Amino acid sequence: MKDTEILTLDFTAPEDDASGAEESVKPETSSSNIEDLLNQANTEVERAIRNFELALESGLIDQNIWQLLAYLYMGTGQMENFSSLDRRYEEAFGAPILAGLPQQKMQLDSDRVVFEMPQKIVCGSLPDIASVLEACASSKGAILDFSHVHGADTNGLMELVEFFSQLPHDQTKPEMAAIDRFISSLGKAAEDTAGTQEMWSMLFEYMRFCNDMDAFDELAIKFAVRFGISPPSW
Repeated sequence: MKDTEILTLDFTAPEDDASGAEESVKPETSSSNIEDLLNQANTEVERAIRNFELALESGLIDQNIWQLLAYLYMGTGQMENFSSLDRRYEEAFGAPILAGLPQQKMQLDSDRVVFEMPQKIVCGSLPDIASVLEACASSKGAILDFSHVHGADTNGLMELVEFFSQLPHDQTKPEMAAIDRFISSLGKAAEDTAGTQEMWSMLFEYMRFCNDMDAFDELAIKFAVRFGISPPSW
């Protein structure tokens, strides 16, 4: 396998001028007011997402709209929708959607425990799974950072499949940083004539982790056609 390179909405308001007259009355901020503002913001975001989705359904080919929708999906944690959009984008433009976004290093949440994945995933190179699970269960949570990953060998992929199979799938699941390029490159390598079943196994495991059954089923069909055997079950 050839080594391959892998890769919020901020609602703020200016502070009130503290130099106003003493008799001026500042608006009272209550929990109910804050809740109303947050609800209004969420409604606006949902409306923007729906409008962008309708624009794409109408056949709009403006890449900026695709990328704005991708940002909104990521910002609101809609990773299943993001994965679906990414597949459609690559079919339309021939590259993952992240390749068209500004290439800036992801700002990781400093409160979370960050586990850096190795440049090349080989046997024995992955973070200690017990430490990762402990961080996931903690109040801080965990991040698996794939930004430095450039490849993997067969044994490394087998260990990565086992590693992912042990990760939680609930609200304590770790955040994945910069994994999209790795998965995209792995998908292309798997569909190549030299693609191995270990590559496909990792793709299946990642779809389970993302709870993306549609992508899993699509992958299963390709697997069955490619190898002439029954694909793994969900």
